[in-house]
Amino acid sequence: MLRLEVPHAEPWWPRGHGAQPLYALTVGAGSDRWRRDIGFRTVELDADAFRLIVNGRQVFVRGFNWIPDDPFPARITPERLAERFAQATAAGANALRVWGGGVYESEDFYRLADREGLMVWQDFPFACAAYPEEEPFRSEVEAEARENVSRLSAHPSLVLWCGNNENIEGHQHWGWRAPLEGKSWGSGFYYDLLPGVVAELDPTRPYWPGSPYSGVPDRDVHDPSTGTVHIWTVWGSRDYTHYADYTPRFVAEFGFQGPPAYATLRAAVSDEPLAPDSPGVLHHQKTADGNAKLMSGLGDHLPRPETFDDWHYYTQLNQARAMAFGVERFRSLMPYCMGTVVWQLNDCWPVTSWAAVDGAGRRKPLWYALRRAYADRLITRRDAEIVLVNDTDEEWTGTLTLARRDLDGRVLAARDEPVAVPARATLALPAGTPGDPSRELLTADLDGLRRVFTFAEDPRIAYPAAEYTATVTPQDGGLAVTVTAGTVLRELALFPDRLDPAATVDDQLVTLLPGESVTFHVTTELDLPPEALTSPPVLRCVNEAR
Repeated sequence: MLRLEVPHAEPWWPRGHGAQPLYALTVGAGSDRWRRDIGFRTVELDADAFRLIVNGRQVFVRGFNWIPDDPFPARITPERLAERFAQATAAGANALRVWGGGVYESEDFYRLADREGLMVWQDFPFACAAYPEEEPFRSEVEAEARENVSRLSAHPSLVLWCGNNENIEGHQHWGWRAPLEGKSWGSGFYYDLLPGVVAELDPTRPYWPGSPYSGVPDRDVHDPSTGTVHIWTVWGSRDYTHYADYTPRFVAEFGFQGPPAYATLRAAVSDEPLAPDSPGVLHHQKTADGNAKLMSGLGDHLPRPETFDDWHYYTQLNQARAMAFGVERFRSLMPYCMGTVVWQLNDCWPVTSWAAVDGAGRRKPLWYALRRAYADRLITRRDAEIVLVNDTDEEWTGTLTLARRDLDGRVLAARDEPVAVPARATLALPAGTPGDPSRELLTADLDGLRRVFTFAEDPRIAYPAAEYTATVTPQDGGLAVTVTAGTVLRELALFPDRLDPAATVDDQLVTLLPGESVTFHVTTELDLPPEALTSPPVLRCVNEAR
């Protein structure tokens, strides 16, 4: 072993914690040369609580699960990867988990992660199955592991090796033991072979046997008090408010489905008319009872859809709300909970799925909701409390204004709370009690941030039928759409891809009180008709006139 001292090297940090300096390294042996940009940092794992510690600092992981971005990996270009990484970082992420059901990614992937400050959790490629440990498979597994550990060990972004995805859970909970009849199932890989390879070839990085995993082989992987959990009771069978029943240490998978963007679906499906149960739409839904779960998942949260356009808007909105609820809930538990890794960032085909960015690279409403939920500073509600989350290095000070309002926006009761939230910490305060949950809202304002909370589910609130004015003006690169509320407008969303498949919008899911305005910036090369751009199904809100 050769040890080389590098004086005055600056540490590599995850994004949001510092810079990502990289240093050119050249190693020569005879006429051979090996060149790589490397970074310097330490990484440790507090295994009991499952906390990642980088350069001596605990890091709350705001992550996405990553799946192969295309069924044919050769079609994934560096430019396409850069677009996906930009979507992840713009949503506030600081980590990607390379899922064990996928592949070892290209050098371009890890180089981008190094430059962007995205921590990489790398699963070994074992997922959701029992694997034989006998020869010749065992030698193939070892050779592949050795090659990839050696290949990837120079990347500072790589912070964790993980033995598998859900195989320990499968052996504990999926009824494998009887049909296996004592045969091997992979445990020797996860507890012996793979950690041995990592210890030999990459000893500075932590290894974790699998996810979910509770720290020791005989402990139930569903125990949220230690290690990592995957929460699939929500989506599988329970309402998304069930996330509030968990107090986890680290959530490495949780997700909720929604359809892709309209333009993505329309490009792939030729059904006339489009319907939730039309053949092409169902063909692009591969989850068992997936569409039934979308409908049952609406629960009491949103009205029953009457048309395909309703179904598309409500199910996309419900996906966004479900995941924002979970992320915000778990972030409010910091530092007890120190990570959320949403399933999933991306998709590889135009399908109804859990992704925030659909198979054509279009951002779904979920992406915009996660951008708020993953912001460095967050105002959220946990039960009867308002929680301020400060994931920055600076104390967050100011005056929090909490106001109960009627549906016309008039203040019924208000209070100002001077607050000081320490760096990388949270602060909880009482939210207050409504007089009439069906006719009141709660606004929380601090330091230029505003959140609007309801006291009841939308169908039980006596919203007036939406009234607004809208103007469309040209701007560089597209159009500015300004909406001014005459009444409260709940979850205002603009879908310009219905008029121009190439169009994008800078924001979604905005709630306005009467008299307030918002301007959406639409990127398009077309002169879109203002009337179509400012009315359903392009411009939607929950309480729109019927």
